[in-house]
Amino acid sequence: MKSHTPKNQETTRFHVVPHCFWRYPIVAGIVTVAVILLGMLVGSPNWPQATIKKVTTEQPGGTLWAVAQELDHSSSSYTNTQEYGMINPATRLVVDPLKSASWALAPNVNEALSQFLAQPEQQQVRWAMNYDNSIRKALKMGSMGGAMSTVPVPSLTMLSHLHGDFGPVPVIANGILQLARNGYLQNYFQGISPGNTFEYVNIWLYDQPYLLNTAIKNGLTDDQWGMIKERGFFVGPWYLIIPAIAHVLLPGGSSGPGFVLWNALIAFFFIVLFPLIPGLRDIPRYLKLYKLIYATDNIQHSPLVQSVKRSLGDETNASI
Repeated sequence: MKSHTPKNQETTRFHVVPHCFWRYPIVAGIVTVAVILLGMLVGSPNWPQATIKKVTTEQPGGTLWAVAQELDHSSSSYTNTQEYGMINPATRLVVDPLKSASWALAPNVNEALSQFLAQPEQQQVRWAMNYDNSIRKALKMGSMGGAMSTVPVPSLTMLSHLHGDFGPVPVIANGILQLARNGYLQNYFQGISPGNTFEYVNIWLYDQPYLLNTAIKNGLTDDQWGMIKERGFFVGPWYLIIPAIAHVLLPGGSSGPGFVLWNALIAFFFIVLFPLIPGLRDIPRYLKLYKLIYATDNIQHSPLVQSVKRSLGDETNASI
């Protein structure tokens, strides 16, 4: 009798992929326990909130200096005057709060504000700039260009000994300091912010030396790759590495629209283009990343393949 060999015996190849799903809950449990233990050991990356009252109580001289810079248009809040409807930070952060609290301020503050507003903008800026430059000279500071560094904070004693053509600016600055220290200023900004209640509060705080010095101390500025760090904590959001690169290194990445555009292009590359480009799409296979998800048995030595071969062999012998 002619032996009969099944047609598929020589041509069929078996690829056995035993999925180890039972390992997943075990790994998840181990990771959960490790995270809980790590959190109990090192604590939380929470940081005390910086409030206007706290900052002005600790560094009142920094607030007086910040007011001068807001009035001479050199403060940080002038870097994007269209953001959050700021338009004119001097009006939004200094003049408007004083007007709203005129009933609670000393007569000399209201008189100083009236004198200030009665002058053309050029004179207003000149007074504020004279005060700003006098403070810089007393602190022995040059220009603020170059890499970020901690900023010295003037004391009230130092400011009281300054002399020059400052106009009513020092009195106006002390009026803002009074509103800040009694808690009124923060409540005022939270009430007028168009969106998030802390928008104007944060912008005002960003003009203060306190916030910049805190950021530098904790490595949070752009030139310190602060986006991937936490204040007072050595573990940071590593998953923000790619957005941080777009923000720090790519042209225009530090602006809002540029940051969104670069991240959208990066996401488009990895999600849409990467799987379609020959060579690039094979990188995970070359790196054998699939082994992190499932295991593969050697085809020739797989128990299942051997069992099937024996079964086919038995069928062949039975047909002889």
